[in-house]
Amino acid sequence: MTIHRLLKLAKFFFVWMLSDWAYTQSLPTCSIHASIDHRQSQLHVKAVWKNLPSVDTLWFYYMPQALADEKSYYSREQDEYQNPGLYFFREKRAFQLPEFKEDHKLLRHSTSTEVFGLLRANDSVSFTYTIPLIRHPFPVSALLPGGDVLLQFFYPQWADQGHITPFNAHLYLNLPRARYFLEIDADVSYTLIAPGRITSEYLDTAVRWKVEADSLQHINLILTHELIRMPSVRGNEHITVYARPEHLSKLSTAVQEITGMSKYLEDEYRYRDLTPIQVVDASGFENRIFPNGYWLPVRMPVVPDYLPATLAGAYFEGFCARHIYGNRWKYPVFYSSIADFFKYEYIRKHHPEIRLAGPLASTWLGSLFGLQDLPYHYQNQLIYLFTERQGLALPLSDEYSNASRLHLDGAGAAKYVTSLFHLKGYLGDYKFRRWIHEALSTGAAASPETFHQLLSDSHHRSLEWFTVDIYQKNKVLDYSMLHSQRCNYTQVVTVKNRGSVAAPIPISGIKDDKILITQWFEGHRGTKRIPIHTEEFERIIIDAQLITPEINHHNNQIRTKGLFRRFEPVRFQFYTGLEEPLRNQLYWFPMINYNAYDQILLGLSLYNNGLLLKKYEYMVSPQFSTGTGKLTGAASFTANYGLHSGPIHMIRAGMYYKYFHYDRNLAFSRWSPTVRLWWRKSNPRSKTFHITRLRYVDVKRELPPDFQELPVSITNASYGVVSLNHTLEYTSILHPAIVKINIENASAFTKIFGEWDQRWMLPNRKWLIARVFYGRFLRNDIPAANAFYNFGMSGTLDYNFDYLFYGRSDSTGIWSQQMFVTDGGFRAATGLFAQRWMATANLSVPVWKFFGFYGDAGFSDGVFAHGAGIRLAFITDFLELYLPLYTSHTRPSMPPGYAPTIRFLINPDFNAIQQRLRRGWF
Repeated sequence: MTIHRLLKLAKFFFVWMLSDWAYTQSLPTCSIHASIDHRQSQLHVKAVWKNLPSVDTLWFYYMPQALADEKSYYSREQDEYQNPGLYFFREKRAFQLPEFKEDHKLLRHSTSTEVFGLLRANDSVSFTYTIPLIRHPFPVSALLPGGDVLLQFFYPQWADQGHITPFNAHLYLNLPRARYFLEIDADVSYTLIAPGRITSEYLDTAVRWKVEADSLQHINLILTHELIRMPSVRGNEHITVYARPEHLSKLSTAVQEITGMSKYLEDEYRYRDLTPIQVVDASGFENRIFPNGYWLPVRMPVVPDYLPATLAGAYFEGFCARHIYGNRWKYPVFYSSIADFFKYEYIRKHHPEIRLAGPLASTWLGSLFGLQDLPYHYQNQLIYLFTERQGLALPLSDEYSNASRLHLDGAGAAKYVTSLFHLKGYLGDYKFRRWIHEALSTGAAASPETFHQLLSDSHHRSLEWFTVDIYQKNKVLDYSMLHSQRCNYTQVVTVKNRGSVAAPIPISGIKDDKILITQWFEGHRGTKRIPIHTEEFERIIIDAQLITPEINHHNNQIRTKGLFRRFEPVRFQFYTGLEEPLRNQLYWFPMINYNAYDQILLGLSLYNNGLLLKKYEYMVSPQFSTGTGKLTGAASFTANYGLHSGPIHMIRAGMYYKYFHYDRNLAFSRWSPTVRLWWRKSNPRSKTFHITRLRYVDVKRELPPDFQELPVSITNASYGVVSLNHTLEYTSILHPAIVKINIENASAFTKIFGEWDQRWMLPNRKWLIARVFYGRFLRNDIPAANAFYNFGMSGTLDYNFDYLFYGRSDSTGIWSQQMFVTDGGFRAATGLFAQRWMATANLSVPVWKFFGFYGDAGFSDGVFAHGAGIRLAFITDFLELYLPLYTSHTRPSMPPGYAPTIRFLINPDFNAIQQRLRRGWF
């Protein structure tokens, strides 16, 4: 290196250090003196802010205030995030804004509960107050298990007036930078874990810790006597590990691991990071700890093999918090993705042995489910493909307030991380590393605009496929292999772009299941013939290394010889599994079912639908009836279309068939072509969604010999029903509601009916359930003696064969007592049916654990009925038992005694279970 370049470099560093020093001096400073009263569990605080802007009103955040207000954005968000614990937390009023000893004139902010203002404040402001320290799992100051103390959000924090929003205050997504000077007086048995420079001095009965931290967006601390500081490793004194006693051996390699991550940054991106780092074992803490970048909260994973990934996640999240300043509220996916990219690249390079399924991958069970070949980073594809194929994906550039929980917590970052790997493969290692280095060194990573602009300026071709189509517009990437042909010494493949983004593609030649060569080609639209290397290949695959955010890898390969060359290798797999992108998985599962007429059903199900939605799904399940000696079963075929714009986000069209026995030696067959529409939410954070279903049900029933000569209107031997159903669901965890409206038409009737199911979660975490039903026949040509299609006060007769009744034709015996809450929803068997109209109301009141009461009342063609009893809800909506105390009407021909009046609900419907689990996510 020449003298001139050395002088130029020295000048650059001098100017940079001078500007950084001047910037640091201009930052607002906060001096805090905090004293812990361990006997009273109180924290006495004096906070002094200096060097603040001279304005008429200064605004401050006090984060805990959002917890105290049930109407705050934070409280409502926790409702959406399935956290009823916050709503029912009795002591949360302790988090409200404390009384300051100074005579401040406070203003409440118009939109943010946790923001208050000071009128005519000077550039120096002080606050003196006392707050309680209580045990609680929420992310504010608290007593932790074992007596440790967590201090975060315990002081008023200066807010930039131009960036106050109800979405970023409590989450530390966009706090202004400041300098902090702290003094903490605590019992001598404690050790302080804090960012910055720490000194201590002993007082008469306590120790005073002093902390100086520069240019942090926020600061948090732990006072611990539970955690053990592990010995420093020579040469790595800047890394400290605090472990719980039971985890000392597990965290013995943490220093070496963190050192490896720092070396990875230096080797790959020429970015040396020797910042003092403290790794804190937070396994016993329920509280969410917001990272400040300097001490890293780590919770021990259940599977020890994942510990390097856990440490990498904490380290790189902290690295980005230390070195990448920007508006995290406006670009949440961008900031989380940068840290995730480093994490996954590090694991790829230094821990390729970590499988997605952990140690399970190397067991016979992992082999059975096809988990042994899936690398750890493949979870990215799984997460974003789950949303992409349903048309639920959102632009990666969406602000925090406009994104769903599923997008923020996984799908958005997963797609951007995969896109970065795609970009790296296209640009090549050297160019990609240089771009990341310059972005980190120059501050261009402060926003996606500057990050992407630096990328575009350093490449000779347009990269709008990455910066615009994928990041801003969330377009779909999907290439398919149509044909391959050997032309002289060249293999020519025909590739069609079925997506909406013309991104570059890697095409690989495969022989003996090994990649011989991979070539990159510029993106195109439509269909294009591409000549590739002259080697003799067995297969040619687009994205064989799975580094692009393709929505469908199952159309990416072709064999160079033979018949059916586009068919993927078939893998027979037990039950289900994660999608293998380059194999055609056919799942099998031995079936054992039961009903009172077929008795035990033995069979085998063959299907291709796994954990991820496929465009075309099928299922064939032949089953042998041991009770009749006949072959029965079910089959289905569905086509799924995810739509990425417009009012509908997914369409599912399918044909469903079943053939079983509905009475002794009497079978039924049902064909049901169905179309379902999933409507897009008005806002991704909305708790309300709509589903519309249109279907035709064609039923044919075998009849006993003495019924065969009777008219169809009496026997109901065959019939068809057209139905239109619309479901509106409000998915709040605290008070969810479902409204269903149905219209049915058949040759003999037309009717409309609907129900409203409203629930309230009580402090005992059980459901108070109210249900209202109303139904009316618009036309009814059915003879009065035939109740087959009528509304049932105690539930439907299920002429559409939708429900799994184990003894649907039984009038006595245990299976005659099975029910579903449909139509009138009475829990007692009333024997009432309405051929004109029905209106009912049902109430379920929980008392203790699964014990509660029910009450039913309503009209059936003007006849009033009512009843009440005991409800034992072992699994609400899926396994319940009803013990009537009284009822106004009893089904005729009811056997004598009390036992036959008891009814029960068993609902093994997997779709209903899945629908319950998805609440709050999308």
